[in-house]
Formats: sequence, C-alpha cells, structure tokens
Amino acid sequence: MLKLYLISILFFGGYWELGAQIGVKISGKIRVLEPTTMKVETITGELLLSTKIGKDGVFSVGPKEIEPDVYFICFGETKQPIYLTNNQITVKGFYNCRNVESSSLEFTGIDTYYELLEWLPKGEFSRDKTINPEVEGRLQGNMYSALAYIADMSTYEPNKFLLDCMSEEALKTASGKWLKHRVDSLYHYSIGAPAYNFTFQDSYGKKVSLTNFRGKLVLIDFCASWCGPCRNEMKSLLQIYNELKGDDLEFISISLDSKEENWRKMLEEEKLPWVMLWDEEGFVIGNKPNKIQQAYGFYSIPFIVLIDKEGRLLAKDLRGEQVREEILKARAN
Repeated sequence: MLKLYLISILFFGGYWELGAQIGVKISGKIRVLEPTTMKVETITGELLLSTKIGKDGVFSVGPKEIEPDVYFICFGETKQPIYLTNNQITVKGFYNCRNVESSSLEFTGIDTYYELLEWLPKGEFSRDKTINPEVEGRLQGNMYSALAYIADMSTYEPNKFLLDCMSEEALKTASGKWLKHRVDSLYHYSIGAPAYNFTFQDSYGKKVSLTNFRGKLVLIDFCASWCGPCRNEMKSLLQIYNELKGDDLEFISISLDSKEENWRKMLEEEKLPWVMLWDEEGFVIGNKPNKIQQAYGFYSIPFIVLIDKEGRLLAKDLRGEQVREEILKARAN
C-alpha cells in the first residue's frame, strides 16, 4: 500500500456535475519519465478502470458507476487508497516511477476523502491512542469503515468503535465487510478476551505454559537481549516486582531472541527472580509476525500485558508506572 507521504496529494474543493455522466471519471495531464498505467481497483483486487499514460501524460478513463467506498488509485506499481464517489476527478502534477517519493500529484473531485482525513486518529498511529471523539454520528454509511481502512489501525478497540457506528446496510459494502472481518480477527487479543495459551521452555529446559499459572495475576514481558528499551524496562519491572510480589502474582519474561545463547547471556547479566522463557521462533519484523506476536497483536518490543486470574487479557502495552497501577487495580477488584 502506498502510504500518504509517498505521493503528495493536494486537495481542492468542488467538482463538475456533467448532465450525462453517471459514474466516476478520472482524467488529467501529468509529467512522466516513461509511459505508465493508471488503474482503479477495489480493495479486494478487482480491476474497475485502466488506461495507459503515454509520454505526453494525457489520460482519461470512465465514466463508470461505482458504489461510494474505498478504492485503490494506482499509478504504475504504486497504490493509494482513496474514498471515491461518482464524481469527475482530475489529476495533474508529476509521477516518478523510479523514485515515488519525489512524485507530486494534485487531485480535484475527492472532497469526501479529504473529509475522512480530518477524522483520522489523533496522536501516534502506531499506538492507536484514540479516535477523534467527534466521529460518532458525523459520518455517513460506510464512511466509518472507510476511515478504519485508511487509518490502518492494528488494535481491536478503535476498529470496534467504528464498526458499532455502522448500519446493517453499510456493512454490506466492500469496506464494511472488510471492517467486520478485521474486528472479528482482532477480538482474540482484545481486552477481556481469553489470553493465548503459549508453551515455551525455561532456563532448565522445562516446558512452561500460561495455564500453569491459572488463579494468579500474570504479567508477561515480551523482550529480547538486543532490545535496549527492553533491558531498561526490566529494571523498572524489578522494582515493581520486589514491591508487589506475592502468591497471587507471577512475572514472566519471554525472550524473542533468535539464538538461545543470546537469551542465556541476558539471563546471566540481568539475574531476574521470575520465570524466564524463550520463544525460539524469534522476533519477526515486517508483515508476517511470528505466532506469539500474532496471538497478542504486537509488532514492537518491549510489549507487556497483564492476564487476570481466569486467564483473560486485563491490560496490554504497559510501560513503567502503568504496570504498578494495573496490578494494584486488579488486586483491588
């Protein structure tokens, strides 16, 4: 997917209503280094429109009637998700197939997409901090699922929030079906869901499972020897452990080192008093995380979660003092 910063898209208000036109039509004149192709695809990969752009940069395709929703506008091998309606769209600017980041394309006729960008989550995308609280009731139809698709949020709660804003009819659209499937997929590591039961070896070669600690609060620290922030977090965890340790609480650190020798070296250096386990699959960076990363929904470390006494996910993505606060809150309940 072509991220928003790769092609600089400028938005201008207004569009043309052509008396005889029914559907979306895209035309324009852009500068190109070599002939390329412009396409429109659905989010499921179906080709809707396609045209060649020659050296003169002039192109036109459509009109074709569509259901207003998220589509991919593709120039060459690049893809940009945009919310399209049955409008006339014009494009001008420069497309560099050899260095996409230097491209700059200007679109008119995509006002709804511009409106959606105003409702994107505030704060750090990667931590899914919050959805703009004014979203509910302000958007229409499948604009909620379109917002979820464009924002590409990786956690359950904000996606579920947007799903709950949608009507049954809107859920029948392509992005509506996509959001329903995404929420169903994300539920298994949402707050309150049963925590994934792992089994890894400890420093003595013994197999240890999460279910071995049922009846206790379990703090799980996903880490690695090479991760500086992980090692710093361990020092913070040690203070909290010494303060709050008891029969009702267990700490577990799961190393995602790819080599056992690196994990064991970390054990010797840190000398932590709790359960230390090793996931030999290692930490995976990119689009295909390993099994434990998929099960708990994390793509960076350190990643700390708290499991309740019944084995349900109580809190996640904890750091520093949040660990102490969540343990005390769980004990109070």
